[in-house]
Amino acid sequence: MNSHGAFSRCKGKWLMILLAATFLVSMGGCSHAPISNVYTPEEWRNMLKEAGDWVPLPFPESAFRTGSIIMVTETSIRWIDDLTSCHYPAEILDPEKSRIPNISFNKAMQFGAAAVIGYKGIEAAPGFSKVSKVNFEVLDHGVDRIRMIRFKDWINDPENKKRVSPSCMQELAKPNRYLVTEAFRASKATYTLIDQTGAAMKLSVPTLKDVLKISGNVKYSVDSEGKLTIEEPVYFAVRRAIPMGDDLELRDPSGAKTGDSKIEALFFKNAPRGR
Repeated sequence: MNSHGAFSRCKGKWLMILLAATFLVSMGGCSHAPISNVYTPEEWRNMLKEAGDWVPLPFPESAFRTGSIIMVTETSIRWIDDLTSCHYPAEILDPEKSRIPNISFNKAMQFGAAAVIGYKGIEAAPGFSKVSKVNFEVLDHGVDRIRMIRFKDWINDPENKKRVSPSCMQELAKPNRYLVTEAFRASKATYTLIDQTGAAMKLSVPTLKDVLKISGNVKYSVDSEGKLTIEEPVYFAVRRAIPMGDDLELRDPSGAKTGDSKIEALFFKNAPRGR
């Protein structure tokens, strides 16, 4: 065999290997890496249930805090108002805050794109149409609860009852209205935005402005991997959403008619299945 020809073939083979390796390295830095390491909707629901019968909301939302009046139907969940508009004093509604040590989150949960604009102070920018889904990672969490004995003692005082807005009581008495008494809070969460092709969007501070309008009151950061971290309370599960009457007592003392089962059904209805 001609030694020069053998050397040329060997050189060509090494060149092809080098080019292939260069291509793989360059692909590693683009946004087309597969999305993985996320909970299935069933895993997410089961984990929250085992932590104390928590029911996942269809999407994280900062408005669904304790004291919120929500409307839950077979097809949708909507925030109506909260009891501060009913003239309840802040000290009565100020929730007890605690941590849940028996649950940890080691994967992300996938939600529709609207999950990242569930914060007060965050709105969609023109480029938001590129986002199809988000991966939601809980970094710091806890629970907010209304202190129900203090709450009921206050409303049972005849003088306090006179202070409560009649229109608020009328709203609570309507069908499909529930009071959020316990809410699962993410105090800090990270979002990976996923585009219409299913690829993770690698954000930077300049490109983020094309996707989201974030007010100066919202604490956030973008890390080296292009993920968005928000350090503001957002609620992603509730427990015992209570149907109330104008007497602020359970309509069903057994608790069987809470809104929890309807909320869970909406979670499964809205959860993205493509990963």
